[in-house]
Amino acid sequence: MKYLTEQIEATEIKAETLVAQMDVKENLIVRMRGVFARNYGEDLIGVSHDRDTTTLYLSRNGVFHILPEGLFFEENRLRTTRGEYFEGKYDKFKKEAEKVKAFFQIFDTEYFKQSFDLEQKQNAITERGNTVLINPCLNKPEMDTRNEYLEKLQTLLPFVSQLRGNFVLLPNMLKEILSVEKVEIRHTKPLYMQFILHKSGLSKEEFWEMDRDFAEFFDFFYRWFLPIEIEYDYKIKSYTAPFILGDTLILDYNTHL
Repeated sequence: MKYLTEQIEATEIKAETLVAQMDVKENLIVRMRGVFARNYGEDLIGVSHDRDTTTLYLSRNGVFHILPEGLFFEENRLRTTRGEYFEGKYDKFKKEAEKVKAFFQIFDTEYFKQSFDLEQKQNAITERGNTVLINPCLNKPEMDTRNEYLEKLQTLLPFVSQLRGNFVLLPNMLKEILSVEKVEIRHTKPLYMQFILHKSGLSKEEFWEMDRDFAEFFDFFYRWFLPIEIEYDYKIKSYTAPFILGDTLILDYNTHL
């Protein structure tokens, strides 16, 4: 797609998404080139500016392309008789077709503006995060939390149907969200899971603060991402630090009796 003097690669991106990122003037005009152009170009073919007007060229069918040609032109319009020149009749036909397209251009522009307005509203929702999707699930107007781990987990709620009970993805997901070195799942008894979170080098204060945040996190994680029949527990562990008297020793974290 050509934007001003630059060529932009946008084969799989719809026009509304691209235009939302551009400096579009208030006076917008849309020209539909027909879906045939999609065979060799993008949805948004080009953009041009003229003073306070922005013109978009789209490889889509407009109203003119959808309506039957018989509404505007006779079936045998381009047939020539002796002494007539096809080129002249064809040029006249093209000019008349452009006039018809210009008549329907206002409708094509209005249809695109409605679609573009929806795109802008979707972008505004995305910029605010997923709170619009999250809040109805939580049955509360706001979810006020300072737990950084819980905030990250909330953004995955729209995909909970694919993630719930997926014990291949969940360990890696927890590892990234909780910023730990490794997540290990142990099945100590039927329908019981223990999440071992490997995190080294914690001081006593850091350990207790992390344990407090993880308690809130796993309560939410259990309700949304684990099967209802599963019971769970979690432990923060450090198995890599050597046992040296005088170092920071925390029972059941890096010290065991």
